[in-house]
Amino acid sequence: MKNKIKAGLLAVCMLAAVFAGSSDTVSMYDLRTAMEAADDTLGEMLSADSNSEDAEDLFAYISDMDYSKVDKFFVSYSNEGSADEIAVIALKNASDTSDAEKSLKDHVQDRINVFSQYAPEEVKKAENAITFKDGKYAVLIICDKQDEVKKAFTDFIGK
Repeated sequence: MKNKIKAGLLAVCMLAAVFAGSSDTVSMYDLRTAMEAADDTLGEMLSADSNSEDAEDLFAYISDMDYSKVDKFFVSYSNEGSADEIAVIALKNASDTSDAEKSLKDHVQDRINVFSQYAPEEVKKAENAITFKDGKYAVLIICDKQDEVKKAFTDFIGK
């Protein structure tokens, strides 16, 4: 009888460990690193994320949505003046991903307007930006190897 109880407790502990390792524990740093590595044409990238003291202010660069809906985020952007940019917003509630994706599309339009003023050669890249949602994530990718970067995202999140 004691062995059955021990086995039952062990099973409960194992299930708890499995659920503790769910997608809610995704490291945005590791995700960012994987996505950036998928495009070897990216130059030097700077980044901001939800671990910063001024995270809410940094978030306002990519989105005007209510920051209280955000679980965590990152944005990587070119340090060399190109349109290259990768952003992922993880939301507390998956029902907010449509709003987050719309805010990323609005951000892309803002970037197109800026580049049309000072770097018209980058406008086409920004116009070809992709945004999508996947579960509780909204994603923006502007770079030369967008398909590879998107695959890195889906492979990572699928872990």
